Amino acid sequence: MAETGPRWSSGDSAGLLDAFEQLPGFVWVFEGPELRVVAANPAVRAAVGNRRDLIGVPFKQAVPELVGQHIFELLDQALLGVRTRGYEQRILTDRHGDGRLEETFYTFDIAPWRDSDTSVRGVIVQAVDATDVVVARRAAESAAATSEQRYRHAAGLILELQRSLLPDTLPVLPRVQVAAHYLVADSDLVAGGDWFDVVPLPDGRVALAVGDVVGHGAAAAAAMGQLRAVALQALRSSSSLPDTLAALDDFAGHSTATRAATTCIAVLDPVAGALEVASHAHPPPLLIDAAGGATYIPVAPAGPLGTRSGPATVHTAALKADDVVLLYTDGLIERPHRSMDDGARALAAAAAAARRDTLHENTTVPDRLPDRICTLVTERLTLADGGYRDDITLLATHLLPEPVPPLRLTLPADPAALRTLRRKATDWLTAIDASAPDASDLIHALGEAAGNAIEHAYSPDTPATFSVDATLDEHGVVHLCCADRGRWRPPAPDSGTRGRGLAMIRGLVDHLDVIRTDAGTNLRMRRRLGKPTVVTGAAMRPTVTGRHPSMIEEMSTRTVDTPHGRTLEVYGPIDMATTERLHAQILQANRGGGLPLTIDLTAVSHLSSAGVRLLHQLADDMTNLRVTVSPGAPAEAVLTLTGLQELMTRPDAHS
Repeated sequence: MAETGPRWSSGDSAGLLDAFEQLPGFVWVFEGPELRVVAANPAVRAAVGNRRDLIGVPFKQAVPELVGQHIFELLDQALLGVRTRGYEQRILTDRHGDGRLEETFYTFDIAPWRDSDTSVRGVIVQAVDATDVVVARRAAESAAATSEQRYRHAAGLILELQRSLLPDTLPVLPRVQVAAHYLVADSDLVAGGDWFDVVPLPDGRVALAVGDVVGHGAAAAAAMGQLRAVALQALRSSSSLPDTLAALDDFAGHSTATRAATTCIAVLDPVAGALEVASHAHPPPLLIDAAGGATYIPVAPAGPLGTRSGPATVHTAALKADDVVLLYTDGLIERPHRSMDDGARALAAAAAAARRDTLHENTTVPDRLPDRICTLVTERLTLADGGYRDDITLLATHLLPEPVPPLRLTLPADPAALRTLRRKATDWLTAIDASAPDASDLIHALGEAAGNAIEHAYSPDTPATFSVDATLDEHGVVHLCCADRGRWRPPAPDSGTRGRGLAMIRGLVDHLDVIRTDAGTNLRMRRRLGKPTVVTGAAMRPTVTGRHPSMIEEMSTRTVDTPHGRTLEVYGPIDMATTERLHAQILQANRGGGLPLTIDLTAVSHLSSAGVRLLHQLADDMTNLRVTVSPGAPAEAVLTLTGLQELMTRPDAHS
């Protein structure tokens, strides 16, 4: 039965024709197997020299110089239903009819033109002239070729300077999550004067600060570093927002480099939801609520710092659970040919959309809300306007609905319990948003502490347990305690195998206390957590991952013969429960003992002191042994801490 519903209309035919004649891009329309030209807008007619009798003529006859340039072949493919796209393709045409071919670069789309029954009627070609882009890029590449090394060195120094003057990490806190992106301006290869900070205060509140020093270059960068240091000291010593701003204002007035700088500082009480904000000539914070509504906090700014404008007025706002507050510098909203009000509206719209959007799980956008907002807002606002001329700072703070509760575990004193411990600890560290390096180190430290309780606290046949407590305090410090109810057995005389576990723990945490009593032994560990700040140049977009990699729970091995010897690849955890099996696999792989043997620990998720003890033993017995690790992998830090550096090689090194 024929379809009788209404058909879509593309509009008035006269209007469509008029628009077709004014299209800035090139459009060809060909019909039939001979590819007769049925439509060509003025832009494309001018590109081939406004040839007479173009309409109705087969394309190969109309523009014969394209023979051999693979254009006719692509058109023939389109007649068979195959769509083709080209990027900056060189095309040579005889524009003046004198036989001399001129060069033009086109980005094009060649698509089948189908009838209502889906049969191919002809071909439609859309194209844009990319010649200016290609010529400009090639000129830039040619100029850069002579100074590329110097440029890269200078760019690296500038980014390194920015990073050295800004916080390396942001605190990981129980009630708030924070993220910051700093984009170095793409218009000049010079250091800028933006700064930011997140400071946990002694009373449990959190200070959030952004600022901007006038100018660029080394002087501006140095002034930025000075102002940040003054603000940090004032916040930590007084915790008072007016006192901090007064100290900054006084300091800024003593130097031309710091005078007229701007700043916005907020102090958040995560428990009460109270936010105190004050500003010196700086844009106001933006509040994004749980529904995606965007509202600027009405702050009455004082004059720029150091200009004797008087104290800033402190405004107090009430935040609700799940609210997000954005502090930023004016580089994010200031663009040529656009007012600051327009820029502020664009920021609010972009931030609200980033909060509201429901993203597919396979996107590369970060899961964590502050990172997601920072990533999407900076991408959209900078790309939409064709780049940015000033440094950009964006600081996002998310007031969590509920803090993550502490971890409380009681487990049997058995090596099999280590798997459960690692899984539970990994889940908890992921929930509090610990970085991957922090989580890896803490899981290793906790595993060593539990291993000591399992191995040394109880007699082999005595049923027993150990407990683990983990908390994140309001200053961003994780406290771990592993406790047993036994008494550690003394090491065997001259064993030389004890003590590595505690040494490893001390290398993995900030502080370790070993408390021995008649009731048992407690290992208490502390480590301050931090999420890396994102400082990038214009050509180096931040890449942020939203999840910790999953931990392999079972140990497995694979033996691979190579031209350089034999490799034993190890996957998963090496701990008290798996070391004996690994030892057997190594001896099996080393049968004959003549070939070099490499133990590949690249995919090892956990390397305990039991595994380290085995490697030390093997290193004494086997002269052909090498160990492969990846930079930054969990095993690398453990091997370095335990004196096995000489065994280590990189994955691409040959034995």
